Amino acid sequence: MNDIAGVKQHPADRPTLDVQRTLIVLAVWFFFAVWLGVSGALNVQGGPPLAILATIVLPLIVYAVDGRAGHPLFGGLLRLDLSTLIAAQTFRVLGVVFIVAWLGGTLPGGFALPAGLGDIAVGLAAPFVASAVSRRPDRLGPAWIFTVLAVADLVIAVSSGVLHGGPPLGLLAGPIRVDALARYPLSLIPTFGVPLALLLHVRTFQTLRARQTLRARANRPDLA
Repeated sequence: MNDIAGVKQHPADRPTLDVQRTLIVLAVWFFFAVWLGVSGALNVQGGPPLAILATIVLPLIVYAVDGRAGHPLFGGLLRLDLSTLIAAQTFRVLGVVFIVAWLGGTLPGGFALPAGLGDIAVGLAAPFVASAVSRRPDRLGPAWIFTVLAVADLVIAVSSGVLHGGPPLGLLAGPIRVDALARYPLSLIPTFGVPLALLLHVRTFQTLRARQTLRARANRPDLA
């Protein structure tokens, strides 16, 4: 009887298990990112920040592979609704540290100002867009616009970081480069914050496309 009861309860427990696994993955990922920054594994003397770029791209690859396998690692993200996915981007207000680092002379203004101000704008806008989506689930325009602009901000920031890094790609590099991003605690931004934001955006795009498909099928019964 206990085995039967356990089987019956499993479907209801699935969302909780997905969230728990994803939280464990995020925790391991976070502490690994801390280790990378503290150990100096990201430091590159005079070269492009390839190690940092790898820490940004690798989680996206893992997410794609995870999706092919049924999301055993990131299934918790599938449990978040659209407004929650957007509201989660509020953490981007931490981009203020770029401004602080620029004022302290550890990051170049050409990188820190657009990256920092862009992140702050995204973080401040996130709860308002999330609230609008929650009130009017049928209006997807604000969510699309917000997500596209937020991703564009990340792409610009990463590109600017490369251009302000070492040669041969550091075409805009000056006396102050972005080397501080390879050292803890600023290293947590490219190794954890940026890829996490991208994963949330990817999931947001997937949710938006799913909603559009459902709407199209509702409007076109012949497509159902």
